[in-house]
Amino acid sequence: MCYTYYMYTIEDLREGGLRIAVEKPGFTYGHDAVLLAGFARVRKKERLLDLGCGCGILAVLLEHRTGAQTAAVDIRPDACALCRESARRNGQDIAVFEADLRELRLSEGERPYDAIVCNPPYFAGGTPSPDPARRQCTYQETATMEDVAACARRLLKHGGRLFLCYPAAGLAPCMAALLKEGLQPKRMQPVAAGLKPPYLVLLEARKGGGPGLTWEETIRV
Repeated sequence: MCYTYYMYTIEDLREGGLRIAVEKPGFTYGHDAVLLAGFARVRKKERLLDLGCGCGILAVLLEHRTGAQTAAVDIRPDACALCRESARRNGQDIAVFEADLRELRLSEGERPYDAIVCNPPYFAGGTPSPDPARRQCTYQETATMEDVAACARRLLKHGGRLFLCYPAAGLAPCMAALLKEGLQPKRMQPVAAGLKPPYLVLLEARKGGGPGLTWEETIRV
């Protein structure tokens, strides 16, 4: 069921009455974000940040499922407005703020985050979408994987976890960016279409973690 709200559409997530505000026409969210929400291990009352939140799908799902103290950040004012609208409609306490993750720092005395989730921009080449919102969310115009890893290192506590999804073809540079910032990959779950080779990986990396990577069973979609 959908409800029109000014220039946005309110969609029923079919989970505990949750609803999400999305741009239509425009860029909404993909199944990769939904899979990432299922992969992330976050506990009640932990401090959680949805980095580059877009419409806020990860923040909305994880706050509902875990009871974590949830915040969301995006560089786009429209994305922040969508996330706030979803939180308001769901009665959720999600702090949403506009910021460039390349400049994001903890304020003086602020407690570091226990966990960060991020569905980062994937593409560095090819033909960018003419739609500004889609281009910013999917192409590395305003944030690279190196930027994401550096931001996570600044904001996470020692032992804190970063959960992200990334194309399988880009796994090597993704891993390199994480390791450069002291984020040790600890869990990995491939995602494949039927019997084809994986096209996506779900990753958990731990700040200051030791070596040792657990491979989880491939998700077939």
